[in-house]
Amino acid sequence: MRKSHADAVEWLIETVKEALENGTASEEDLQEWLLAAVLLEEMAQEDAEEAKLSDFLALEIAGRTLH
Repeated sequence: MRKSHADAVEWLIETVKEALENGTASEEDLQEWLLAAVLLEEMAQEDAEEAKLSDFLALEIAGRTLH
């Protein structure tokens, strides 16, 4: 996960934790936070896949320039 995703996850966790401790979380809030967590996970997975592809392409290009 990139720093930005990690920061977003940390903020989400703290927000949920605080709302639950204060008793201010509604059912709708919980649903939105769950959706946000799922979306953040999907974004992190997409970024990881893009990074793997970028690494692969870099190796391919490097391999071609060596021959």
